[in-house]
Amino acid sequence: MTDLDHRIGQTLRERAEGGVDTDRLLAAAVTRGRVRVRRRRTTAGTALGVVAVLGLSVAIGPVRLPDAGPDVVMPGPGLPAVAPVSVVPPRADNVPGASARPDLIGADPQVLHFGFAPDGLRYLSWSVQDGVEMARLDVAGRTVTVELSASAEALPRRAQGLPDELVPDLVTDGVFDGSVAHATGPHGVGVWLRHWQPAPGVYARASAVADDDRDLFDVAAALRLDQAHRCGGPLRLTALPAGTQLRRCEMTVAPFPAAFGVQMMVSGNDLGAIQVELQYAASIVGSRSEGNRTIGGRAAYRAGGAELELLGFPKAHLTAIWMGQGYGEEAAATVLGGAQVAEYLDRPTTW
Repeated sequence: MTDLDHRIGQTLRERAEGGVDTDRLLAAAVTRGRVRVRRRRTTAGTALGVVAVLGLSVAIGPVRLPDAGPDVVMPGPGLPAVAPVSVVPPRADNVPGASARPDLIGADPQVLHFGFAPDGLRYLSWSVQDGVEMARLDVAGRTVTVELSASAEALPRRAQGLPDELVPDLVTDGVFDGSVAHATGPHGVGVWLRHWQPAPGVYARASAVADDDRDLFDVAAALRLDQAHRCGGPLRLTALPAGTQLRRCEMTVAPFPAAFGVQMMVSGNDLGAIQVELQYAASIVGSRSEGNRTIGGRAAYRAGGAELELLGFPKAHLTAIWMGQGYGEEAAATVLGGAQVAEYLDRPTTW
């Protein structure tokens, strides 16, 4: 479970009844994000992103807490659950898959160079960052994470969804011959990690917390390396400040159609960055309609601080948040001015 997933789930639980002050929720998320950015800059010497939080007022079913044991489930508010719908990243036309160009894996944060067979799996989220392309999948109610890179060294010594204290040992044991490493995680659950090369030059890792390793092999069988997909879903960034590039892309669709979130990070070679967030929720209410700025002839709003929102997207917020050194409102306006958002956010087939 990523931090974005946790924030979405937390907000869903807290705001399952009544109206939602989406501006207040977003401001709180920005504050939390800046604290985390400062902490990461201290330890890693680089500015990373803030988390997005979706302003929602939907009813959800039971939610598993990220730090709870396998049998500890927090019930929802007792209201009818919103059944999730499968969402697939939109295809990237005329882009080779990983089998044809393994060197492109992770090189462009806008593109995933793999996909999966259409039946049996449901995307929960996907991302591209630091040379690694990732997808989290629901397999019959269990979560499996798949990571691809162009080199063994690019895969980090951690794996999303697995306890950090166990992963280094599992990664050390793992070799890319299809072998499976196993350990006992918190609360006695099994932690599984498999390394293999599905094609020459393609390094893959699958991880799961489960009773056995069968899901790792099912996902590997469904993996398709002859296709490519766009990471940003309904969002594309077409204009960036001089000297910057897109560094990171992540999209979470686990609760769709109730909600989804897209995050993109733009930065140069300094310690600053611009986080672009598209936040959609079917039950967002009270979206702002009047701005105090204009961007390319469209209304925008600066609430104060380092946050700028482009208005006019029903049930959605498109914001740019700048942090660190070297960026300000002008740079954020450049990014938002070139943002392309799909007309129908609730129809993934149109993205």
